[in-house]
Amino acid sequence: MKTLFLSVLLIPLSLIAQRDWSTAEITSSEAGPGVYRLFVDNRVSVLVQTGEDGVLVVDAAYAQTGEKLKAAIEKLSDKPIKFLINTHLHGDHTGGNAFIGQGAHIIAHASVKDFLSKDQVQGEKTTPAPPIHARPDITIEGKMTIGFNGEAIEILHLPGGHTTGDLLVYFPKAKVIHVGDLLFAGFFPYVDVSNGGNPLVYVKNVAWILENYPDDVTFIGGHGPAFSKAQMKEHLQSLNETIDIIKNAKAAGKTEAQMKESRILKQWESFGSFFITEDRWIDTLYPFL
Repeated sequence: MKTLFLSVLLIPLSLIAQRDWSTAEITSSEAGPGVYRLFVDNRVSVLVQTGEDGVLVVDAAYAQTGEKLKAAIEKLSDKPIKFLINTHLHGDHTGGNAFIGQGAHIIAHASVKDFLSKDQVQGEKTTPAPPIHARPDITIEGKMTIGFNGEAIEILHLPGGHTTGDLLVYFPKAKVIHVGDLLFAGFFPYVDVSNGGNPLVYVKNVAWILENYPDDVTFIGGHGPAFSKAQMKEHLQSLNETIDIIKNAKAAGKTEAQMKESRILKQWESFGSFFITEDRWIDTLYPFL
């Protein structure tokens, strides 16, 4: 959203400020050879590739956890961070840029650079644009390959699902792909319509990912646990089933209020336990069906 830089998705900035971020924890696990998943505050997945060439990071999580994230990365490698890739513009993926991006090249879609170059306004509060070193200096359209630490790392722009600037970052040797917020693993996804997102394109793009990457790849989404391809397929099937239910109910004349009152998506109650509730998923889908 355009009101998001230091905010966490749609949570008001006032609530973020009130939170005690000193309790936020970062856990580390190996996602593949030389590639580590740092799970920030039990919410956001950051990938870190280490090797002789240095360190490459995918996403920077929150501004409020930037120092902790940098310290966690330094535990994995004493080499400098050479590249930081932002999968999209939201503050829970770019907020830590000022801490992680110092001295590194930051890669993102042009829409992310534009977003981070402006002050952001939420209600009566204005958040200044981050410093120059926290903004992308390399922008991508289409596909880019980086030879780094013995990997030909593939970065692909796959727009229009979550936001207009969605990037995939694939490590073919490690067999790991970070798909940003094209995967809320086990949950209803947030689709940022105000920044070019579309729920129907979202599921279409997830289907494309499943068709174009190998069966033994580990999928890292912006939120939730790592998924196998089988889990990713099952997740997509569930999302498509909910879309069909809302589509058919709308065709039968049901209103959003009626769908919510009847709990038409009750079967997927667990999907609404993270951020987007059953009701908000109905609100997201209804105008597009």
